[in-house]
Amino acid sequence: MQIKIYVSNLSKYVEGRENGKWVPLPMEAERLEEVLDKIVGNGKEHIILDYDAPFAISEYENIQELNNFLLGISEYDFEIDILTALFKAGDSPAEVKDYIKNGNFRIVNVDEVSKNWSSGLSGTQLFGMALNEVGYNNLFSQPIPVEMIDYMDFEQIYMCLSVNDGWRDVRSGNTTYLVTFQCNTSAA
Repeated sequence: MQIKIYVSNLSKYVEGRENGKWVPLPMEAERLEEVLDKIVGNGKEHIILDYDAPFAISEYENIQELNNFLLGISEYDFEIDILTALFKAGDSPAEVKDYIKNGNFRIVNVDEVSKNWSSGLSGTQLFGMALNEVGYNNLFSQPIPVEMIDYMDFEQIYMCLSVNDGWRDVRSGNTTYLVTFQCNTSAA
């Protein structure tokens, strides 16, 4: 996962003298030190004025820690849209990294699951049907019989699964995903 931050020397910024540059992360630690030294100066304070990332970054974020964090998640080799969906659904970047590291998440590409279905389904109805289709509908002890599918309230099923199992719908790029960070969600 590659992000960009716009870093400036805090003293110069406060004085009204902008000297910032966009810095792509992650990069090797030694190279990052060189880049920051050119922008901020050795031992000077920085400020992050802008960023392009799927999660929030504070103005005074520790850039080395942020870089290490990104190096740590890059080993998982997820597509950018999936990582973005995970970060949008999570409460904090560190928490999401822990979930990724421990495999404590489930993600469903709603658009892929429903690509051959008829249009006109509401969001929550579509989400309930998608979770049922991929086997995450744990509200029933047995799979729903095919002849009963038309009579099911999938909107209500999704509402129950979102409350009970923490499913959240997020959009990343042009794709809709359903994400949960609970391990107790099991396929039927």
